[in-house]
Amino acid sequence: MKYPCIVREQFRALGTDVVFQIVVPSQAQKNIAIENIAQAKEMYVNFTNIFSRFISESELFKLNLAIGKWNVASDDMCEVASLSLDYNNKTDGLFDPRILGVLEDIGYADDFENGTRKLGKNTQDQALLLNKKLTEDLKIKDGNVFFGVKMDFSGIVKGYVTDKVVNFFDSNGWENFLIDSGGDIFMRGNDEDGKLWTVDVEGISAEKIMFALSNKAIATSGIGKRRWEIDGRMMHHIINPKNANQFSFDIKSVSVIADLTADADVWAKSLFLMGKKSGIIYARENNLAAVFLDCRGSAWISPEAKKYLHNL
Repeated sequence: MKYPCIVREQFRALGTDVVFQIVVPSQAQKNIAIENIAQAKEMYVNFTNIFSRFISESELFKLNLAIGKWNVASDDMCEVASLSLDYNNKTDGLFDPRILGVLEDIGYADDFENGTRKLGKNTQDQALLLNKKLTEDLKIKDGNVFFGVKMDFSGIVKGYVTDKVVNFFDSNGWENFLIDSGGDIFMRGNDEDGKLWTVDVEGISAEKIMFALSNKAIATSGIGKRRWEIDGRMMHHIINPKNANQFSFDIKSVSVIADLTADADVWAKSLFLMGKKSGIIYARENNLAAVFLDCRGSAWISPEAKKYLHNL
């Protein structure tokens, strides 16, 4: 076998496909990489058992059954809750984990791939709940959390977990690797040819747009896969906390490049919810590296994102 080469592993976790790629310089390092990848896979299993809203034994599922009470929580649950409060503030409320009730009432109450879509009964009531400040419904203190309503942290968990595994690979001395958690991707160092990692944008031909990245994350938020129709009404899973009964279809997806995967994840969703016009203005004024793809197939690339374009 020629070295350096890539040790690659693909598996399912957190309801999505996960891919690890580690560049190894020798057979001895390859064996270590295989061991570290096995450990990282176990991390994904553990995080799934913490944050899945579909597994009845998960920590989140149990906390969502104990609304209105303080409960002991894991360090990861406390950290994600704290990050959620921070992102809620930074995005002016566009990131909000209280959307679970709305998701359930518009038909996304079970696993998307294996479940069925049917309306609940309390959509309007759930939407009204979001008029309260998140700090009233989500609190953390001394290893305990308080949920005033049911929470769904899926808008941050993939990015959070990816960043945790990045830290794990870093701590084990790996200098060149890629982690792809269902489109939430982090790239460290270079690929096996010593070049920047290249990644395209979902929904756009790689011949038109491709980025060359190192020590950066990219995440995409879009409605290409999780949208459905009930009684003639089209809906999707990206809920606007400020108007939970309105579903925008002017944008197909938004991708964001950032230093942390969680940041890219949250800002991709937030820019999507702003809508094309306002989102583009916000991205430009705040120097966000973003790509907007509208439903007609037209793409807008922010000035910051253009810095990472790969010369094809």
